[in-house]
Amino acid sequence: MAISSTTTAKEQEQQEKKVAIEFFHIDMIPDAMDNMKWTTTAKLMRHWFSIKPEFAFTVQSRRIALNTDAVKLPMSQVNFDIIKMSWAIQYEQVRTGIDELRRLWKSAKGIERLKEQVNKSKFTDEAEVFIGYSESVRELDANAQVNILPIGSKFDTVNEWYGAMGNTTLKVCVRGKTNRVDGENIFFVDKLGFYLKDTYDFVDEDTAPESLGIWSKSRVLDKKSSSLYMSTYLSGMWVGWFVIIQVLYRSLTLIFVDGRRNMG
Repeated sequence: MAISSTTTAKEQEQQEKKVAIEFFHIDMIPDAMDNMKWTTTAKLMRHWFSIKPEFAFTVQSRRIALNTDAVKLPMSQVNFDIIKMSWAIQYEQVRTGIDELRRLWKSAKGIERLKEQVNKSKFTDEAEVFIGYSESVRELDANAQVNILPIGSKFDTVNEWYGAMGNTTLKVCVRGKTNRVDGENIFFVDKLGFYLKDTYDFVDEDTAPESLGIWSKSRVLDKKSSSLYMSTYLSGMWVGWFVIIQVLYRSLTLIFVDGRRNMG
């Protein structure tokens, strides 16, 4: 708690007024996440703050990072240990996405991508090609990924998934091998694997910066409460309503970020 002092003059008398100001900084958000039991999200944001050297995405570099084979990304900008599919599968966006991608992965683009992956392995009629048998997600992303599906929405419920991932990309990779049957080259799929690839950033292709939410030291407002807060905050509300809002939302801070501190 900080004390802000101001001095006013009234006739010949000096009066000092002290106002208590409670500051809330962006690096205090993980503590609020911990308080809400968002442990995975808190770990992710703390990792974001810890990255050295700092770097920033642009819209273009973000697209490149998402579309580049993971083996080509600097290890200092990659993390595999915080977001796990065993955690992500709890959320409807992921479960529904997996069901849809399992059904649609063999689209024209998916088959074309599979052919590209096979041909990268110097495929010949005489030799079998095995794809997707690595345990490294970086190698799977580079050599076995065949299709993608965007999942998540800015309109989703505010929960730990929304705090950690929001909008992201679900990918599918294949495990299998080529074989020659009746004079034709056939690829036999043994298994499908699903994983997420995302950039932890706040680069927004819209004209307005992305809101990180309305936070206090203990929580974040849900969508309904945030809408009420913003509508009254921006409308120049009358005194009676202002008092109600201050009681309901005291110690809450609206935070916007512009992508200057980002990680992959």
